[in-house]
Amino acid sequence: MHLSGATDIIFGVGVALMGFAVGSFLNVVIYRLPREGLSIWQPRRSFCPACRNQIPWHDNIPFLSYLFLRGRCRFCGTPISARYPLVELLSAILAFSLYRKYGITWELLFYWYFVCALTAIAFIDSELMVIPDLLVLPTYILGFVIAVVTPNPELTGTLVWAALDRAGWNPRLISLAGSVMGFALGFLSLFLASKAYKLWRGKDGLGAGDPPLLGLIGIFLGWRSIFPILFLSSVIGLLSVMLSLAAGKLPSRGDLGGVRLPFGPFLVLAALFWLFYGEPIIGWYASLLTVQ
Repeated sequence: MHLSGATDIIFGVGVALMGFAVGSFLNVVIYRLPREGLSIWQPRRSFCPACRNQIPWHDNIPFLSYLFLRGRCRFCGTPISARYPLVELLSAILAFSLYRKYGITWELLFYWYFVCALTAIAFIDSELMVIPDLLVLPTYILGFVIAVVTPNPELTGTLVWAALDRAGWNPRLISLAGSVMGFALGFLSLFLASKAYKLWRGKDGLGAGDPPLLGLIGIFLGWRSIFPILFLSSVIGLLSVMLSLAAGKLPSRGDLGGVRLPFGPFLVLAALFWLFYGEPIIGWYASLLTVQ
């Protein structure tokens, strides 16, 4: 359901504010989930990682509290990671963007969860080089559910969808098949590439969590997204390495062989780009092919 006028603005602002709140919870997930001895739910109140003091509610207002505290803990003065306001702001932007794309629909809720999972995965992988199964596996299930509940031709592409529809397939089954194809192509493309690299070089070239992550992306975005996302994530990764080298944050080119870089964040960035711009790109490219 798409709204218009002042109501649309009110709903958009409301979704963005909810995005800030969800971003605050994502920060809890990013910090606690991959660390042993911590639970997302316990302790219930957020705490300073340095001094362990519980953070009062007025210091836990998404984004604004970071500005008011000037990026430091009220109790011990330890600098607060810029990741906290960044995640909150990013969550609000993504929530608003999803609202503009889907309106007030089930797709908004489903893809919001997907985007939140990708955001948490990207920041955890960038910091600890691990992709938690607890973020990936439940999202698999949600992806297959949304494919059945809200049939989506984008998962297969219009040509495949039309062919299967003419063959008498149920739209829900076609949509589910698109998700399954996306998972299989995403997972196997990186899994086989990783095995081939290990046979060639005798060492791992990808993290164990990267093939499942690309499989997850394929479930939600369909098989057509896989190779463009692989290409774009590789380009983003290469640019990141070049910028890091220029800034002196990585060893010289001759010493890069021992440097390990997380690939998950690059896959996530490419997936988000495809989520919002993939179909317009496909439409533009198809229009070029049909120009007389």
